[in-house]
This record gives sequence, structure tokens and C-alpha cells, in this order.
Amino acid sequence: MDRYKIEWIPLKSLCVVWVNAQRPYDEKWAKSIADEFDPDKFDPLVVTKPNGNGIYHLVEGQHRRGALQIFGGDDQQAPCRIIDEADPARAAEIWLGINKGRKSIKPVSEFKVAVTAQREIEVQINRVLNKLGYQVSQTKQPFHISAVSALKLIYNRHGITVVERTVRTLTHMWGGDPQAVSSHLLRGFAIFLNEFHSHVQMKRLQQRVGERFTPFKFIEAAKARKQNTLERLDEAISELLIREYNFGLKDGGSKLFHKDVE
Repeated sequence: MDRYKIEWIPLKSLCVVWVNAQRPYDEKWAKSIADEFDPDKFDPLVVTKPNGNGIYHLVEGQHRRGALQIFGGDDQQAPCRIIDEADPARAAEIWLGINKGRKSIKPVSEFKVAVTAQREIEVQINRVLNKLGYQVSQTKQPFHISAVSALKLIYNRHGITVVERTVRTLTHMWGGDPQAVSSHLLRGFAIFLNEFHSHVQMKRLQQRVGERFTPFKFIEAAKARKQNTLERLDEAISELLIREYNFGLKDGGSKLFHKDVE
């Protein structure tokens, strides 16, 4: 038996019930679709079974629904492919699959949907961020973080422990400043902490870096170093951390050295 069926459903019965199961609504995008609207080219929306109030969750197609409403008014009906699901995690996973390779998805939106879909990497990272008081957001406010691609890169290279260690250290250095958890600093500190975490005294790191630089000024110092080396910016940040940490220390066990140059 075919698992899917097409039905014409009133627009008033279609909405995004589980807001974290797909990207935020973009009014401009819906208007751009409406401006070039052609009923013969309208693909069916993808919806779940109706809930107890007769509302169908829009798995895919909220912008086409919006365009149809703009084009023809509130009394329109839309062709919908109904899937036999009533689980937000499954709805989120379907949305990720449908949109792979389509219009570019903002990393923050994709990350949030992946958490709803219960994907392991995103769930683990999100759990760490919540533990440390952060939320994933494009908003430039204290304890908001948007550099989710960098966090996933750190996870894939070094594991979840280094993700937590990195975010915790940057928070210790500069509080919840959103600039402190920028992509460059996350990646650079992760390289540094992955190698030296067991040898670093956080009090000294705070004194030598956190109290002497803002996040912006530290990145600028690393960029200046990068101009004279062949290092990537994240590598330059890591090397600058080593230099600042070692400054004024006598040669001996407390200085940081790469294993291959000891």
C-alpha cells in the first residue's frame, strides 16, 4: 500500500507546528515566490497527519504556502503529500533530507533542526552548550553562539571533550562575550587545548591573554602573525597562545613546547 497520498487542504489548516523542525520563515522569500507564481509548477507541500485540532504540520513548503496565500488569498487550498508521521524528530529529519542540496540553509537553522531530529553530533554539542549556559542563535548577545560549523569541526577532529573544554575556557577568559566564541577563536583555542590542556594553568592563561586582550584584539594580533608565516588563522591563534603563555617563564617544565620540538 502506498504510504503517501495527495490531498487538497485549506491553508488555514497548514502551519509549522514544530518550529524547531525546520528553518525560520522568511517573508521576503515567500514574496519572491509569489511574484513568479505559476499554479502549474506548484509542487505539493509535505505535511504530517493532522493533530487533535485538525492542523497539519508543514514538514516542507512553508514558503510555498506563504506564496500561495499572498498570490490567491486566505481561502486557497494547497495540494499536500501527507506522510504518516506524528513525531517532530522524524519531521525534522525528513526536512533535512529534502533540503539537502537545495537553497542554502543557514548553519544555525540547520543545526537547530538537526538537534530536533536527534542527530548525535548536534545533540551532544547542544547539550554541552546548554550546560555552559549558551544557546545557539544568530543574535549577538551574551551567551549566544552562532559558530556551529566550527563546533562541529572541533567535534570531528578532537571529540566532544575538547568542544566543552574550548567553550569553557573562552567563557572563563571573556565571559559570555559572543565575539569570544567566534569561529576563529573556537578553532584556534581547540588546537591549543587539544595539545596542552593538561599543562596549562588557567590562571596564567587568563592573566596573559584574557586580561590583556579583547577577543577582537587577540584575533587581530593573530592576523598580524599570520601575515609573516604560512599558518592558517586558527594555527596562528594557537601559536600566539603558546607565545603569550610562555612569555616571562624560565626555561623548564612550566613552558609549553610542541612534542616534536622538545
